Amino acid sequence: MSTDCPKCENAHRMLCELLDSETSAERAAEIRDFIQSCPECFSRYENELAARTIVQKCCGASHAPDHLRQRIIASLTTVSITQIHYRG
Repeated sequence: MSTDCPKCENAHRMLCELLDSETSAERAAEIRDFIQSCPECFSRYENELAARTIVQKCCGASHAPDHLRQRIIASLTTVSITQIHYRG
């Protein structure tokens, strides 16, 4: 990331936004245009993409056990209510 390029400060956020598919098609095109215009950001994009590809190949087939998934889902749907009574 270049200190000469003000948008490079946001490059990591933009790369994650693009690679995580958390953006509209229009925004993705804007990010791609920017990345292609900055050699340092393009290099960072390639490195991030390579790292994610390696992680997915190594761990992509791994899934959480069913009992863990059920426990997580249950904890997300459980509401705890705590009542505090003051005597005074």
